Amino acid sequence: MTVLNEQQIERYRRDGYLIFETGIPTTMLDGAVADIAEYWEQKKLRSSSHIDDGRLQDGWLVSENIKNIATFPSVLSALQVLYDRKPLPFQTLNFPRGTEQKVHADNVHFNSEPFGFMCGVWIALEDIGPDQGPLVYYPGSHKLPEMNFEEFGLEADYANYPQYEARIENLIIERRFTPEYGIVKKGSAIVWAANLLHGGSPQRDKSLSRHSQVTHYFFEDGKYWRPGYSRKARHYFDPMWIPCAENRVPARGLRRIKHALQTGVTKYRLLKK
Repeated sequence: MTVLNEQQIERYRRDGYLIFETGIPTTMLDGAVADIAEYWEQKKLRSSSHIDDGRLQDGWLVSENIKNIATFPSVLSALQVLYDRKPLPFQTLNFPRGTEQKVHADNVHFNSEPFGFMCGVWIALEDIGPDQGPLVYYPGSHKLPEMNFEEFGLEADYANYPQYEARIENLIIERRFTPEYGIVKKGSAIVWAANLLHGGSPQRDKSLSRHSQVTHYFFEDGKYWRPGYSRKARHYFDPMWIPCAENRVPARGLRRIKHALQTGVTKYRLLKK
């Protein structure tokens, strides 16, 4: 199922991001919101290591709707067309509100060999307007050289992440990048390249929700590593793939992590963004 035309493909190559309609059923979008409503309402679950800065990590383990959004055929097909490789989903993040997250590029968290075979897909679970803290991104910034700790003269350590963010802010000013905002309709997707600068804009109206889901994808035939844990050498890791088509995850590990999400008690450290 190909959902993209040549103009969209060229736009992605030029801008580093693309908005497209997914065709995901409204029942699935609403179901994802309903499935994890308790995670925002129960204080017990807020202490879970899976709840971090107003986001639920890997909710696909407890919500079939979240998993189905992450593996929806039109999304996988779009990524296959854009990268000419099989996409491999490995992490979901769900948000009830805008994050106001500082601008960054995803490859500082998750990187690949060859470089660039990683992306994020953000799905609007409701209509998103300017007062809800929409995504902000900088078209064309993906064409910059790889932006990582070493490239900014920093030791590869999350302790240096604030300095990394400051370098990114200065880079935006120096290059005079112009921001664009994710003002989109429910069910729309925004896919961005690993090296694209993006973040969360200020939420003008704090009373509003901004329900959304991000899924991160690698692509087949690559090696995967985490720059923030690569002080002495590249920290390669084996992602926990979200089951879809040929991807399989050991059932024992899934049961353990699912129990942790349900109870809010866990000793398992998931991949944090």
